[in-house]
Amino acid sequence: MLRSITKSTSASLLALVPLLSLTGCEEPRHVGNRSQNAVAHAPQKPAEPEFIVGKRTQDIKNAAPELQKGDAHQVEPRITAKDPITLQGNAYVSMIGRTSILNIQHAMDLYHAEHDRYPKDYNEFMADIIKANNIALPQLPVYQKYAYDEKEHKLIILEYPDLKGGR
Repeated sequence: MLRSITKSTSASLLALVPLLSLTGCEEPRHVGNRSQNAVAHAPQKPAEPEFIVGKRTQDIKNAAPELQKGDAHQVEPRITAKDPITLQGNAYVSMIGRTSILNIQHAMDLYHAEHDRYPKDYNEFMADIIKANNIALPQLPVYQKYAYDEKEHKLIILEYPDLKGGR
């Protein structure tokens, strides 16, 4: 008796498989006369914070134009968390910023000792310091970027308050 119940249940389930496989498998289609303009103005949801631990970058901005635009300001890497939940993350970001600045300063000092001058501009800095030494810096949060200050001959960190997202 148990075998006949199991066989009939199995047969019923097997009969449903083709029906289930036909429903919900298709991706939604965009049909109708939606103009490109309507798609371009559709509200976008805010980007999720990217996991940056262990990631590296060679993206270094030229500080002078970035500061002149007024979108960014220079920050010193320091721990500013006000609660124990965000303290570790803030300490990590602060420490990678500080060690990156020190590593670049060391490379700049070696360059100065060899050439008796610092790189003359941003392009020479990128070519002779970053690219030539294959330096990849730890990635900063989306609202911070590395920048080279040509006048001071040093790496700085710029913060973009508009990208910070209410933090």
